[in-house]
Amino acid sequence: MRSFLRGGAFAGSLTLGAGLLLAPTASAGVQAPEACPPDVWYKVVAYPATHEGIGSTAGKRNAGSASAILRYDMSTTTAKQSTWTDELGGSINFAIAEVTAKTSHEITKSTTKGVTVSNTMNVPGRQYGYTTPKIERRTFIVEKWQDTSTCGARKLGNMGKLWAITAYPFFSECVATGPCTPKP
Repeated sequence: MRSFLRGGAFAGSLTLGAGLLLAPTASAGVQAPEACPPDVWYKVVAYPATHEGIGSTAGKRNAGSASAILRYDMSTTTAKQSTWTDELGGSINFAIAEVTAKTSHEITKSTTKGVTVSNTMNVPGRQYGYTTPKIERRTFIVEKWQDTSTCGARKLGNMGKLWAITAYPFFSECVATGPCTPKP
């Protein structure tokens, strides 16, 4: 039995000694890459503009033979507002701050009726000039994203949708030899 114990001790010391002879797998100067912090950030997706009337169309004929600047003073007949549809949280103020920070659009929260707005336009002689006060709207989706530990990104969902007034007032115009409908 003694020889068996000596043989086992000898085999154990060989294994231990062999382990000490292995080359190290990491050096002190090399560090493992650090994971990216799980930062949360927001992305804004914008959609094309649409236009809505906020007053009546005004127009007249330039009876002269030369071009003339026609001025139109109109009163708004409709009140409009920007709206926020909440999905993951946030408020309209949060959405407006994100949109203005990440796009070139300024947002108007609301308009009121009964406000006088003015537009001037150049109308050639013996032609009609028409104009309509409008607002320009755009839809913005505010997305919530998070950095992953592998330095990628994953979408957590939509914070919500902002249906925003991006121009107020906006004037649609048309010039023609007869009555016309201002576009857009």
